[in-house]
Formats: sequence, structure tokens, C-alpha cells
Amino acid sequence: MVGVLVLGLAVALSVFIQYQARDLRPPGDVLRALAIPALYATMGLLAIIGASQRRPAIIVAAGVLCLVGAILSVATIEFAVPGILLILLGSRIQALPARHGSEGVIAAAAVLLVVSAAIALLALTGERCWQAMGPPADPTYTVIPCSGQTVLVAGGQTFASGSDSGVLTTGGGLVEALLLLGALTLTAVTGRTPTSADVLPSVD
Repeated sequence: MVGVLVLGLAVALSVFIQYQARDLRPPGDVLRALAIPALYATMGLLAIIGASQRRPAIIVAAGVLCLVGAILSVATIEFAVPGILLILLGSRIQALPARHGSEGVIAAAAVLLVVSAAIALLALTGERCWQAMGPPADPTYTVIPCSGQTVLVAGGQTFASGSDSGVLTTGGGLVEALLLLGALTLTAVTGRTPTSADVLPSVD
């Protein structure tokens, strides 16, 4: 299943980001290795929900999101392949007769929520200045004002300092989580059909 493949790629992306984060800097309030892969994991879950409920619009929406997410960086280019596959599969699958005409609106709303989550995560960032003290193998980080002046901290000798821009914030992470949860909830809840309307899917 392509949705499961997307989930696997999201896990691999998390491992890659965590490996790249070994540079000398303090950990952020929101871990990139969790927040960014969560966007792609949501795409995989949308694809799985769409496939299990026979909803072509949702599958295509997940594919479009994968294609959009593939352009963020070189590390995410691999999501283009499942994105294309999802669009092709969504265009060929036959929806259940009980589905109503608002499926396109629901799919568009899910796409909007996921894109908004990505924008919130990457836009609600901040700048952080820091100093590292103690042994380089196990440093202690201290966040300092970004005033351009060295701050002396008692109890240790500073061996490194730096300034990071685009640091993920707690506010951005919370907004992202709420929007992603909203996209999944909207898709799952609107996919329920009354038992009286259950119809066997076509095997064509």
C-alpha cells in the first residue's frame, strides 16, 4: 500500500534529520525530527484512510500533498514517487455509490489544513543565541540574549557560542499538531456511511 510506504519514508526522514542534528547546538523546544516528519506521516495516513474508505478524492489529495512536500528540500524529494502513484491510483479507483458530491470540498479542506500546518510550523519560528560550557563531549548549553555581546556565565568556561535562526517554537508546533489532527479527523469522520447505505464495492 502506497500510504504505508509514505509512513515508512516519514520515519526514514525522521532518522535522517536526527542524524543531521548532531551539530554543536542546543536542542530546540520542538524537535525537527518529529515535527517535520509528522507532516509527511499525515499524508500517508490520509492515503490509508482514503484507500480503506474507497475515496478517490482523498487519495489524490494525499498524492498532491506528497508532490508539494517533495519540493521542500533534497531530503524530501523521494516523496514525489508515492505522490505520483497516489494520484494515478486515485484517478482509477471507483468510489462507493453512497459517497456524496462534497468529497472534493472535503479533500480540498484536508489539503488546506495540512499546508497551513506546514506554513505555521515554518513561519512561527524564532532566533536563539547560546553558549556551550563544560567538556565538548558533554556540553551544557545556556541560552543568552542575542545582543551581540558575550555573556559570561558563572561556573564554567565557554568554549563555543552561536546564533540559530528559524528555530521551531512551541507555538508553531502546537498549531501544526492541531491542524494535522483536524485534517485527519475531518477525513475520517466524513468517511463514515450509514449501515443502511452500505453497498458492495465494484470489482471492475
